[in-house]
Amino acid sequence: MSLNSNNVPPGEQPWLGVSRHSAWYAVCTLLLAYVFSIMDRQILTLLVGPIQHSLGVSDTQMGLLHGFTFAAFYAVVGMPIARLIDYGNRRIVIAAGVAMWCLATAAGGLAGEYWHLLLARIGVAVGEAVLIPGTVSLLADLFAPRQRGKALGVFGAAGPFGAGAGLLIGGTVLGLFTTAAPTLPLLGKLEAWQLTFLTLGLPGLLIALLVTLIPEPRSRKNRPREGITHAAQLPFAEVMAFLRANRRSYSALMLGGGFFYMGVYAISSWAPTFFVREFAWSYAEIGKQLGLFLCLLGPLGALFGSWLGDFWRNRGVVHGNLRVAAVGGLGLTLSSTLMLLMPTAELALIFLALSCPFWFIFFGAGPAAIQESSPAPMRGQFAAMYTGVINLLGAGLGPVAVGLLTDHVLHDPAAIKYAMLVVCLASGLLACGWFSRGFTSFGRTRRHAAIWEPGNGAPDHTDLSAPRHSPLL
Repeated sequence: MSLNSNNVPPGEQPWLGVSRHSAWYAVCTLLLAYVFSIMDRQILTLLVGPIQHSLGVSDTQMGLLHGFTFAAFYAVVGMPIARLIDYGNRRIVIAAGVAMWCLATAAGGLAGEYWHLLLARIGVAVGEAVLIPGTVSLLADLFAPRQRGKALGVFGAAGPFGAGAGLLIGGTVLGLFTTAAPTLPLLGKLEAWQLTFLTLGLPGLLIALLVTLIPEPRSRKNRPREGITHAAQLPFAEVMAFLRANRRSYSALMLGGGFFYMGVYAISSWAPTFFVREFAWSYAEIGKQLGLFLCLLGPLGALFGSWLGDFWRNRGVVHGNLRVAAVGGLGLTLSSTLMLLMPTAELALIFLALSCPFWFIFFGAGPAAIQESSPAPMRGQFAAMYTGVINLLGAGLGPVAVGLLTDHVLHDPAAIKYAMLVVCLASGLLACGWFSRGFTSFGRTRRHAAIWEPGNGAPDHTDLSAPRHSPLL
């Protein structure tokens, strides 16, 4: 058997003994899980009208259902789950999360009141809180540092595909069930939106079984040095000390990401309703159009963002991923503003298509920035902080801010485009400002993560100014 310069078989990862095929099996399986995650989350945007008609709820209540409640519980459970991810069996934790959110999505189809549906969406949030921290931690152990950006970019591309598939499949299913809703054994006659939840939720349970076959490097005897210290041995005070020592970089990454996704969720959550109210389209029509855009153009945005971040970093721009985010914030704000101001549906569709890649440009680059700026035993916890903040600001405030403006400021559901415009402009400018704030400090944070050891505290920044040879850099 031929060996490379590190005396490792070509098909093996050099420090783990995990085959390249097994590592990419993990990426593909987690990608499928991410597709179902985004499908189960995104389908609610297509069901706003039917749910409002059936349950008699306002725009503000729908914003809370789609955004704040989901995000709040996602953030609350994120850190305990991340502590478990940083020292437990990640494939089992992820599989349990997948099963939970799929069952909770299906349970939403049995809701007869608003509060029933709210509880089901809380279950979706708790289950989905597992996936990103688990993936960030697991893929960092399965791939060499120079391969992690590519792996996360492929994983991130599943997000827009899942959103698009959810709208395409959901629009088709909703249309079929609206025309002829079947009567189910024991459940009786359900409404079309309820059947849509059931149809999208239950098949994801198969993905949970596939996740249990993912390799777990921690079960191997030849663990890498960077995986020896786990969260079980690491006091939370150490995590907070590292956070405080690098607060400028993390505030830029997390708050910038939060405001970025606030704009994304404000646009994506209400775009179907905007076309229904502004241009008298049906939800099924706009669902199919938007789903097609997301499936075709969204993955390009995620892959391009990861490629661009790697391109800049390989040329010495250590804050390349933050620069990607700033570019994405500008592109999102401009394209979404033009979409909302167009006089015809056809012109609005053009700018909706142009905005879709920007919704996902940070899907791979954001987790990659967490990977490269966090010590290995803390990756799951910093990923949980990151996803918690971006969900609280993004999913938590974006959709509900639009609903509050239409209900309590503009007092006119038909003025939804102005509510979306205000939120998009404000969040885009704030995002770009926060991202740029971290440009100068991010390189120091990467070097700090590379030399960190338990109990070493926060070294002087002068010690971090010179590049060091490290597997993390």
